[in-house]
This record gives sequence, structure tokens and C-alpha cells, in this order.
Amino acid sequence: MTSVSAIPLEACINADDLSALAGDLQAVLAGGARRIELCGVMEQDGLTPSLAAMTIARHSLADLPGLLVMIRPRGGDFCYSAAELLQMQRSIELAAQAGADGVVLGLLTEQGQLDISRLKPLLAQSQAAGLQVTFHRAFDALPDPLVALEQLVDLGVQRILTAGTAWGSGLGILHGVPLVQQLLQQAAGRVELVLGGGVNQQNLPQLLPALQSWRQGFSIHSYSALLTQGRVDPDKVRQLTQWCR
Repeated sequence: MTSVSAIPLEACINADDLSALAGDLQAVLAGGARRIELCGVMEQDGLTPSLAAMTIARHSLADLPGLLVMIRPRGGDFCYSAAELLQMQRSIELAAQAGADGVVLGLLTEQGQLDISRLKPLLAQSQAAGLQVTFHRAFDALPDPLVALEQLVDLGVQRILTAGTAWGSGLGILHGVPLVQQLLQQAAGRVELVLGGGVNQQNLPQLLPALQSWRQGFSIHSYSALLTQGRVDPDKVRQLTQWCR
């Protein structure tokens, strides 16, 4: 087994079933993961979870500093109306009140570029609340990710979620390795890349050797590979965390 040090595993959790949520979170912890991306409505690629779900997650994780909350008001594109932006601001406020450690968000203009003017107040609000910010896979919808990386670094974003492949292409993380390598080289530790897009027990052992030179610059993000019959399976989480050691 390839030995790779200190690569965090971020488990994406569907928070829609409140009765099962605490069990899923405990399964994540039992499997050795220590960071959670809490989402609702995963059939739309993840929307903002309910306040009740945020509260359950914070209680289940106790003082573990790894609770990240998705801030996404609807599915579809990443260009939001004024009303949707207000909804995002309220969701950030609720995430902070619930004890989240960070938020996951992204905004694009109608032309498909970073919406910097609208991102800035959301980032300022998050920073004031002590929340880390991950820019989600809207990043993969941008025409020039290398330029966007510099813009997001300048804005003070802590993490960028990417597969290294175009959003909506259906291509997974292994197809994105060449771009991920470029992004890691350019980032040089100034921002953490969170690598998602179909990461599983079969392709992770192929992915990690290709990224050995930047092992301190990225983390791993997984969702469906952690599930058995719709619930988090601690053994599947453990299989991924073992490769990340």
C-alpha cells in the first residue's frame, strides 16, 4: 500500500434523513474521517441542509473542528438572484449559529466567470463569523481555472473543490489528474485543493502516486463510495482513510 502522510478525507453526507444523520456521522468517525461536508438534496448535487441537520451534526461531532456546511440555495447553474443571495447570507448566519467550522459555496456571473463582487460580501460575512470557506465545484465550470485559482487566493478562500474536469462532463478525478497537477503546482500551498469527482476505493490508489509531490496541498472528498444501501459504511470510510495515511 502506498504510504501518504496527512491527507485529510472529507466525507460528504446527505443530511435529508434526520433520523439517520447521527448514525451516518458516527460511522464517518468510526472509519477515521475527521471532516464532513454536510449537504441536503444530493440528487441535485448538494444544497443547503436544514438548521436541524446542522444542529444534529454539531452535536454528533462534538468539538471536532471539521463541520463544513453547503451553502447552495438551488440546483442548476451557479448564477444567483438578489433574493437567492439573501438566502445564502441567512444560511451562512444559521451555519455559524449552529456551530459550523466552515461553509462551502460558489457564485458565477451570467457569463460564466467568478462573480467576485457578490462573492466578497459572503466571504466577509463568513470570515467575521470565524468560518472557513471552500469554493465548490462551480470552479470546474470556469473557463480558465488557473486564473480563477489566483483570484480565489486573493479573495482569501481556504479550499477549492475540484475534479480537474469540466462540470457536467461526467468525467471523474482520474481524467483530471493533469490539471490537478498544474493547480497544485501553482497553488504552492496557498490554498488547499479538495479532490472529488468519483473518488473511490479503486481509483484512490491510482490517484495518490500521481500527486506525491504535493501531498501537503490537497485533501480527498468522497460521497457515494462511502455508502452501503444509502447509509455510511464505516468499513468503506476506513478503506479510504487507510490509503490517505
